[in-house]
This record gives sequence, structure tokens and C-alpha cells, in this order.
Amino acid sequence: MKPFLLLGLFLLGAGTCSLAQKANNYSIQVQFFPEKAQMWGYPVSNNSFMRGSAKVQLSDSNTEKPSFYLHGELKIDSIVSNGKNITFSEKKVFYGKDYSHVGLETTLQSSDITSDNTLDIYYSGFFNPSRARSLSDYFYIDKKDGVYLRSYYYSPWFPIFENATKEDYVANFKKVTVKLPKDFRVVVSGNLIEETISGNLYTVTWKPGPTHISSLQCAARTFKVLKDDNIFIHYVSAPKNAKKIMDFTSNLKKLYFNKLKSIQNTSQLHIIELPEYGNISSQNVIGISTDVYENFEDKLYSKLTIAHELVHPYTSIPVTKNHPFYALVIEGFPSFFHLYGMSKILNDQGFDIKEYMQRTEKSYLKKRSTGEDRRGNPLPIEKSILEIRHNEIGKYKDLFILSDRVRLFLYHLWTTMGEDSYDQFLNKLFNLDTIDYDIMKKIVEEFIPDYGNNLNIWLNTIDYPKSIQLKN
Repeated sequence: MKPFLLLGLFLLGAGTCSLAQKANNYSIQVQFFPEKAQMWGYPVSNNSFMRGSAKVQLSDSNTEKPSFYLHGELKIDSIVSNGKNITFSEKKVFYGKDYSHVGLETTLQSSDITSDNTLDIYYSGFFNPSRARSLSDYFYIDKKDGVYLRSYYYSPWFPIFENATKEDYVANFKKVTVKLPKDFRVVVSGNLIEETISGNLYTVTWKPGPTHISSLQCAARTFKVLKDDNIFIHYVSAPKNAKKIMDFTSNLKKLYFNKLKSIQNTSQLHIIELPEYGNISSQNVIGISTDVYENFEDKLYSKLTIAHELVHPYTSIPVTKNHPFYALVIEGFPSFFHLYGMSKILNDQGFDIKEYMQRTEKSYLKKRSTGEDRRGNPLPIEKSILEIRHNEIGKYKDLFILSDRVRLFLYHLWTTMGEDSYDQFLNKLFNLDTIDYDIMKKIVEEFIPDYGNNLNIWLNTIDYPKSIQLKN
């Protein structure tokens, strides 16, 4: 995109004041490469063409004019509310969360929306590779190559009721139905419900359920599928590599079952082979680039990603969102115990947990002293582990506290207790019906009687004295 055009769109977008309104529920149907693109007013090839519809229930009535956003190459065909056509206007705006930086903003006349707050939105258009930045070339659709889309971040392929300056939120995606030529297979998010082939048309339905609007990716290729114990490997070639990934994932699942929590995990995990820049994960979908797929045994990143996504149900303890332990349970425990799993599976294959934790400590100490991440960006204010609230997890996950101090704490317990005691401790911890500070203190002190002061330092303060630091 030419710079002066981008600036003009930025100025246009900066001047808008229409309000985004959240959506509670979605049901989405989309068809890629429909045969008759011209019937919708597109006198061009259908190689990158799509047509979609979304049934949306808005969160509440609003006297303001609500807006939603789509990818900049799409257009609105019609909007209906309970059988009544809705009056709307649309314009191109600067939209930083579209991969081309250009979004389609559609504003509704709220007086036309019926009392049930439901809308049926019909739209169509293209997803060509963006010229805005090189990495965004990954996000496009092509009848030969496939479909590579995300939602609120980079390529909004369904109506997003949130403007680009706001954080995402959770909506209930009841179902997503995708239609493609018969040779394709598609992965969305959540559980795969049904697949059919009729003539030259492949149809699949997914049930994402409650999902962050930024997490609903859609990828389609001429996938082959290897399946075992609710693990799905979607690959294009080299079935031996798919088998290696399946074996690694299955072994991890068994280890988590035996060492952490003996539950029957029936949730699906989908691992998909994607092109360059495809190392992208969301919800229960793990994307790995072809390069990583072909060299899986030598690529630590994807093993760590799989280990992390898989561990969540095995470290869960029932806590409410307002519970002091919520952030620790939801993201803190998984951030460490996938490393624990890796150390057990790969202890003789080049993954040194002690060396990893030494690097973690070095990074943590530097963050504490500078207040910046490794790229010089400011970090959120340092808080004790139990002070991080549910709505702050995104600020600390993968950046600070949840990804370093929590890891150091749980590793310190491991090295202090010793292997056998730590195994017993984990079995007690992850089979609790509930947790609080006193319960945590009680089960820790079963194995380390004099650990009470250290536990208080780890969980209730931001102190990091020499007494709890790693020893060379």
C-alpha cells in the first residue's frame, strides 16, 4: 500500500467515533472459492474469493450506532435482524489489526435492530497477500495453496465487534461451518463435529465454544490426518514426521496423566503443518511451519508449544476468577509444568532443565533491574504472584512473573524436595478440590517442614533474596 494512502486512511480512522459493541454469541458459515463468484458482483477469478454469513447476538441494546470490522477487501452484501433489513453504512478505515492495516468498518442504525439483539450478516470478497509487511504474506486465501486466516489479529474473516484500540474478549462461538473444494481439509478451533463430502464440495462443522475473538484461526490445505487418543496431526507430506510428532505428544500425555493428574482428557488437540511463518497457536490448535515439521526432532520451539498446550487440564484446580490463585492456576502452573514434562521426556536428548532455569533467572533479574523486556519495551509493574488478577493475565503471561518468577518458585520446590517427594507433592496438589494459601502451605510443609517463610516470600512479596536464588 502506498504511504500517502495509508496516511489518509489513518486520518480517516482517527476521526471516527462510532462505537463497537461486544457480541455474546456467534454462528458462522463461510465458503472459500465458490464456483459462481460473478453472481455476487465480482467479475473476476474466484481463486482468492470467499463468501460468509454470521449470526450474531449482541451483548445488549445500545442507543448508539454499533460498528463492526472486517478485512479491508471484503464488502457487506446485506444485514438482517429477525427478518428485517438493517440500514448500514460502510467505509475503509485504518485498522491496525488487519494485516494490510485497512479494515472495513460497518456502522448500523441501532433503531433497526430488533429486541432480541440478533443480526444475520452476509459478506463476501477476497484475501490477497498484503504488501504492508513481509510476514503478513502468510495470511491469505488461494485456491491452490489453501486458507490461512486469523481473526481480530491480522485477518478478520468474520464480523469483529471491537475496534482496533481495545483488548479482545470472550464470545461463545456455537458453531463454525466451512465449505471448500473436496480435496481440502480445514482446521478452525475447538472440537471437530462433522465432516461430509457431496460431489465436489467438502463441508465441516467445528464447535469452538467460549473463545477469545483473537483466537479463532482458520487453516485449510490438502491435509492428511493422523489421529490417536484425541490428538490430530494434520500434515501435507512426510507421514514419518507426523508419526514422530504423534509419538512425542502421546508420550507427554501419558506422563502428565501419571505424574500430575489422573484424568481422562477428552479435549481435542490439533497440530497442523503450515507454510513459512506458520508457527502460530491458539486455543487447542498448534500451528508449526513446514520447516519445523520437516525438522521436528531438532526444533525445541514446537516441542515446548505442544507441551504447554497439552498440560493445561492436568494442572487445573477449581478456582473462581476473583480467587487470588486464579492467575497461578490458569497460566502459572502450565508455564512451568510443560518444562517439567519436557525434562522427563527429553532428559537425554538435549533439554537441560537446570540450564533452562538458569537462563530464566538471569532474564528475570535483568527485568527486575531495568523494568524492560529483552527488546527494551516497558514491562507491567512487578507484583507478587498472588496479586495478579484474572484480567491482568494477558499483561504478565509470557512476559513477566507468570513466565519467570512462577517457574523459579516451582523449580525451587522441586530441587528442595527432591524427586520422590516432589512426585508425591504434585499428586496431592493437582487432585485438590480447591486451593488457598493455607492449603498450599500445609501440603508444601508436609515435605519441607521449614519452608513457610520461603513460601510467603515467593507468593506474597516481590522480594528475591539470595536464599531462594538458584545455586550454581
